[in-house]
Parts: sequence; C-alpha cells; structure tokens
Amino acid sequence: MTQSGKISRYAIAISLLAIYFIACNGKASGAAGLRIDSAITIERFDRELSSYVYEADTSEAAIFRDKYAPFFPIYCRHILGLGDAPSFQEGLKMFFTNEAVSRLYADTETKFATDTAWFHEVQNAFHRYGELFPRQGQPRILTHISGLNQSIVTVDSLLSISLDCYLGADYPLYEQRYYLYERPLHESDRIAIDATEVWLRTLYPYQSKRNALLDRMVYEGKILYALSLIFPRSDSFGLLGYTQAQSQWCETNESEIWRQIIAKKHLFNTESMLINKYIEPAPFVSALHQDSPGRLGRWVGFQIVDAYVKKKGISIVELLEASDNAGEILSESKYNG
Repeated sequence: MTQSGKISRYAIAISLLAIYFIACNGKASGAAGLRIDSAITIERFDRELSSYVYEADTSEAAIFRDKYAPFFPIYCRHILGLGDAPSFQEGLKMFFTNEAVSRLYADTETKFATDTAWFHEVQNAFHRYGELFPRQGQPRILTHISGLNQSIVTVDSLLSISLDCYLGADYPLYEQRYYLYERPLHESDRIAIDATEVWLRTLYPYQSKRNALLDRMVYEGKILYALSLIFPRSDSFGLLGYTQAQSQWCETNESEIWRQIIAKKHLFNTESMLINKYIEPAPFVSALHQDSPGRLGRWVGFQIVDAYVKKKGISIVELLEASDNAGEILSESKYNG
C-alpha cells in the first residue's frame, strides 16, 4: 500500500448537511451481528460486504444497501473514494482484489477471531455512557475495513469502527502508514476509548469564539474527564495512551509545565499551529520541552477541569453542555499547576 502522507487517527464525522473529515462471546444477532443484550449490538458490516460485492441478485443487493443506509454510500464514496453509484460493486471488486486490502481483511479476521475483549469493552463503555447521558441515544455500531483510513466514522446516529486500524503497534503495514509515536494508539484495547471519544465529540463539538489555547485545552479536558467517568479503571494517562515514563514526567513537572505556558504567553495564543503542537499527537510538544509527551495540552486541560468539577460539584452533562466557558472554568478552578 503506497502512502500519500501520514494520516490523522481521528474520525470522519458526517452529518446530513455536511461532511467533516474530522468472534465474540454472547448471543449472536444474525450472521453479521454480535449481541450481548438488546441495547448494545455490533454489526459486522465488514463481513457482509464481501458477499455483497459478488451478489448477482439485484433485489438482494438492494436489501443490503437499505440495511446499511446511510453508511454504505458514504463508506464507498468518502472512505474508499469510489464513484460508480448506486451499487458501487465494480469499484468494490477492485478494492477487494487489491493485494494490501486482501491482506488487511485476512489479518483483521484472524486477529478479531480470537481477540474478543474489544467487544465487551465497547459494550461496557456504551452502557456506562447511557447511564451518564440518559437523554442521549445510543449509536448504532458497525465495523468496517477502511484500508487504514480514518479509525472511527460517525454518520448521524451511527458509529462505525475500522477494525484494520487496530491490529497492534507492531503490525507490519503500519510502518508505511503511521509515525512511530502513533503506532501504540492502534492496539485493540484503544477501540472502546476511541469510539466513545469520537461519539462524545460528535454530540458535544468544540465551540469557541476566541479559539485560544486555553479554550482548546479546556474542551479537551472536558472530553477526557467524561472518558474518565466512562472508564473508571483508567486514569488520564492511560486514556491518553501515555507510557509510565511519560506519566511520571507529567506528574513531576506539572508546576513547571504551567509556569512555562504562562511565561511563554501561550495560554491565550490563537495561532492554530501553536495550539496543534499542544493538542495533536506528536513525539513531544516542541513549543514546550523535548521530554514532554505529545497531546500534553489535553492532560493540562484535564487537570483544570478536574479541579473545577471538584469545586463546583456539577454533573458531566452540565459540564459538557456549557460551551465556550474556558476562562470561567480556569478562574473558578483555582488551578495553578
């Protein structure tokens, strides 16, 4: 598989109005589904798709397309880049016969025939999400093969997981696709975390009129705080995928990190390049220190939000529904590193 540049590991979020390029235990729900109870089902779109590609019966093909609407045409057009609407069968045949894609399909099937923990983690995560956000509906959950494209996709009330993006840090094809520091984030134990994170971002998108580093850090802190409630056995370091050494560095240098952000006058800086250095995956935060782990701004944001919630005693719904209030949160948190 050739590489046209390193890709982002974050999702495509798709709405009706616009496109934002942002073997398991239990009772089976048909040949393509995995069901533990009526609330959480994972539909294996990736397994059914191979049969559809060579389906000669037009009525059966139409049933498949209807079953997976609205995801199917978006998958074909925007994830795979196919253009032969409405059936997409010819383009899909080319996709399936690609040597690298064939290998991805085979390796994904082998991996997830025995690695079943991811399903139960997704199930538990969305059960917990339902308890914390009772007014929000549960997404319909699918799995697909993207050819190492975006890891998670949301379409209206549907969420799909690209399983080929979670074959493990040492998976050979990842050497061509992801930077070394990104590969640990492609283990299967990240699936539930990534899926719920993307779903939260879909429900509560980032909004800021000022769009300063502080605003983005606090937003990221809110999302990380919500994830800490959904995954109570994981701390903020684990949710970020930090190593023990990275976690220790943050704890040891927390006061100095904050002092440097203030001293460098970064807190209210609105330059997108600078903000990305603090927020996006990277080997380190080049604007701060070569030993600092990437996405450090998210961890600092979590510290601010955690201090704020402890003082205010508000619910996670109240926290996420109050947007564009980073200055208020910092002030009332009394956070000082």
